[in-house]
Amino acid sequence: MHPAIPSSPASSPLAAEYQEIARGDHATGTRGTIRFAVSTDDPTEGKGDLFVALGLARALRAEGWGVDVWPIRRWAETVPEDTTVLVSMIESFVPGLVPAKTATVAWVRNWTAQWASVPYLAEFDAVWASSTIARDELARVVDVPVEVVPIGVDLDLFTTDADGTTPPRTGRTVTTVNFWGARRGVQDVLQQVAPPEPIVWFAANVEHVDAAPGVELRPAVSYFALPEVYRAAAFVVDDVIAPAAEFGTLNSRLYESLACGALPVTSCALGLDELGLADVPVFTDAPSLERAIAMPTAERDALVARLGAVVVERHSYAARAVQVGPLLDAATSHAAARTGAVDPLLRWAAQQRELLRATEQERDVHRAGVEDINRRLIVSEEAVAVLDRARKDAEQAQHDAEAERDAIATRYDTLTHSAEFRALDRLGGVARALRRRA
Repeated sequence: MHPAIPSSPASSPLAAEYQEIARGDHATGTRGTIRFAVSTDDPTEGKGDLFVALGLARALRAEGWGVDVWPIRRWAETVPEDTTVLVSMIESFVPGLVPAKTATVAWVRNWTAQWASVPYLAEFDAVWASSTIARDELARVVDVPVEVVPIGVDLDLFTTDADGTTPPRTGRTVTTVNFWGARRGVQDVLQQVAPPEPIVWFAANVEHVDAAPGVELRPAVSYFALPEVYRAAAFVVDDVIAPAAEFGTLNSRLYESLACGALPVTSCALGLDELGLADVPVFTDAPSLERAIAMPTAERDALVARLGAVVVERHSYAARAVQVGPLLDAATSHAAARTGAVDPLLRWAAQQRELLRATEQERDVHRAGVEDINRRLIVSEEAVAVLDRARKDAEQAQHDAEAERDAIATRYDTLTHSAEFRALDRLGGVARALRRRA
C-alpha cells in the first residue's frame, strides 16, 4: 500500500501531560509558580496562544517551575497570591488584578501594533517580542526591558518518528491553516493552484471554506495529531496573517513541520533570516507555490536536514526555557523591590475591561440569538411561501377541474336536448324494438 496523508491521525501520548498542565495539576515548583494569561484552558478549542503557553510551561516545569494557566473566564478574579510570575499571552489582559509582588511579563507573539497601542503595556515588568523588528517597535513606547523571545517547538511532541521508527513519507503537500471567519491570503492562492496532486487542507470550519480543484478539504485535527500529519507530508504550506507579517513574527508551524521532517513553504520572508531559516521557500502566488512544492526529493531532503538541525539547536521550548531563565529572575527581582499596593486606577481599569468583555459576550450571544431567530423566520417564511404556492396551485387545479367538469356537463346537456339527439334517440328505440320482434 502506498503511504498516504492520514485522514484520522493518532493523538500523541503527550496530550495527557499538556492537559494536566492546563488543569493546574503542576502549579507547584521549587522556583515558584508561573501562570500564563490565555484565552482558554481547554486544549480541544484549538487556540494557538494556549499551545504556545503550554509548550513553554512544560519546558519551564523541567527547570523547576510550577506552571499553570489563567484563562479569560477568570480574568475578573484576583490572580492567586502564590503566583511568582504572570505571563500575558493576549493584549487585552490588563494587569490590574495581579498581586503587587507578582512579576508580570507581556509576551508579544503577534499583533504587535495592538500591543504597542495599549496604555497599560508599561505596567508590565518586562516585554518579550517575537522578532527584532517587533522589539524595536515596542521599545519605542515603553521603558521596561524588551527582549526577543520567539515562540518555539516541543521536540518531544514534534519528531520525525513517534515510536522509534521512521514512517513512510508521501510526496504530498498539506496545510493546517485554520479558517476563523476572516478570509486568509492563502485562500486566494489555493483557489488557483494546480499541483500534480491536490494539497490536503486540514481546516477549522472547513464547511465554510470554498472548494477548489487543487485542494482536498478535510476537517481540522487535534494539535496533538499534527505531528503524524507532518510526518506523512513532504511540504507544509504556511500562511502568516498581515499583522504578524508586518513585523516578521512567524508561526510555530515553521518549527513544527521541520521538526517532523517536512519542508515548510511560507507566505512571509521577513523574520526568517534572524531565525536561521532564510532558506525556507517563500510563495507569493499560485505559480510560486507550485514551483516550491515541485522541488526534487533529494534537494528537499537536504534542505530539511539542514534547516531541521537549526530548529533542534535553537528553537526548542527547552532552549527558550533556558533563555528566559535570567529574564524571569530579573522580572521577579524588579517586582520584589516594589512598594505599596497595585495602582487603584489600574485595578479599576482591569475590572472595567472584564465588565466590558462580559457585556460584549452578552451582546454577541444576543446578536447570535437574533440572527438565529431571523434565519429561522426566513426558513419559516420560505416554507409558508412553498405551502401557499402549493395551495394556490391546488386551488387552480381544482378550479380547472371543476371548469372542465362544468363544460362537459354543459356540453352533455346541450347534446341530449338537441333535435338531432332526440331524432337519433327515437331511431335507436325503433331499431331496438325491431330486433326484439325478430
